[in-house]
Amino acid sequence: MTLDPRDAALRMTCPVDSVPRFGPLEAMTNPGQRVLLAHNGVFLEVQRTWLNAVVRLSDLPHRPPLPFGEVTERVRFAFGVIPIPLLEDFIRAGKDALPNEAAGALVYSTSTKKLRLVLHEAIRTSPSRINYRMPEIAADEEIAVDLHTHGAGRAFWSDLDDLDDQCVKVCGVFGRLRGNTPDAAFRLVVNGHFKPLAHPWERVKERASEALDSEERWPTLNSIGFARIEHSGTFDLP
Repeated sequence: MTLDPRDAALRMTCPVDSVPRFGPLEAMTNPGQRVLLAHNGVFLEVQRTWLNAVVRLSDLPHRPPLPFGEVTERVRFAFGVIPIPLLEDFIRAGKDALPNEAAGALVYSTSTKKLRLVLHEAIRTSPSRINYRMPEIAADEEIAVDLHTHGAGRAFWSDLDDLDDQCVKVCGVFGRLRGNTPDAAFRLVVNGHFKPLAHPWERVKERASEALDSEERWPTLNSIGFARIEHSGTFDLP
């Protein structure tokens, strides 16, 4: 049987690998994606210059047992962790844009292995929507974290956000910027599949009206991909 060339091309762009039960799974070395068939479910692994992530797509029944190994979900950043000071710079820019929304991104450089903040130029903006022009980035750079604000409104993912977020990136939205402690939501986006990410601005339900003490609530920020590390204190304007 001859494989249709279109199916052959699809298999090359997204192969299916069974997870070894006894030996190690061969690591991905080039940007791309693959489906992992494991004893504990079906997973998608994506590789970018700045990211390696494995997300669960579905469970599998326990019977009949499949002769595959197990996989755990993970998110690994080539730059280590997302620097909180860069996000605080973006929050300040969002406050300056009130009552309207603002947008920007953290851009990863394969040369420096670091992130930098860029602010997008607003074409049309209002308290509920923003259309913007993205600045040019270098050939060795890639957008890793997409950011926008909801002004004085709460942080949430709108239907428009879900339609826009169809590539591979981390997304963050900040809201209630008139107060001292903003609302925030972060998620990993993998081609329209969304994985919520814990972050230092999460509100504890029983203390929702209080400012969050990140040092107390997040004793090991590194473990969730965020850290308070020093940076240059500057960011790029469009």
